[in-house]
Amino acid sequence: MKTLVIRREKATGTIVNSALMLLSILAIIAFAFDSYGAGSTPQATTSKSETAAEKRAKANVFFEQGMRYQDQENYKEAARSYEKAVKADPAYAEAYSNLGYSYRKLGQFDKAVSTYKKAIELDPKLAEAHEYLGEAYAEMGKFDLAEKELKILRDLGSDEADELAEFIEKKKAGN
Repeated sequence: MKTLVIRREKATGTIVNSALMLLSILAIIAFAFDSYGAGSTPQATTSKSETAAEKRAKANVFFEQGMRYQDQENYKEAARSYEKAVKADPAYAEAYSNLGYSYRKLGQFDKAVSTYKKAIELDPKLAEAHEYLGEAYAEMGKFDLAEKELKILRDLGSDEADELAEFIEKKKAGN
């Protein structure tokens, strides 16, 4: 029987981050009890596939870690954490968006663009991914593509449209 060990750490996040972490831990514990219940064998547990909720719970642990690194502007470690999040849950659009953001901050524009596109493929209405993709295009001097993302944001009625419009203008002015 496997035992989950949970270390108590100093609470540093917001209530939302703490709640997400708690939900992630509970999902992992529930998975462990389901997989390693009385009378189960290791062979029986290896064939069971994870549910979407279990994948998301595992991914959330890495996502929250990535957000902490991102808040510290440690984009290399943030990218590593987000990479683990999307590996744990390949359907996690927000994790792809944040991974793209980290890549962009590291100057890896091609990786950032492809990662933003994956986020948008998973969730076409994810305004944050459209904004960041538009910013990446503007930084690359591809203003026509940046303007297309701006139009999408306006069509979505997103507040991020104003931020992207301002960013594009700054980049066009050479700032």
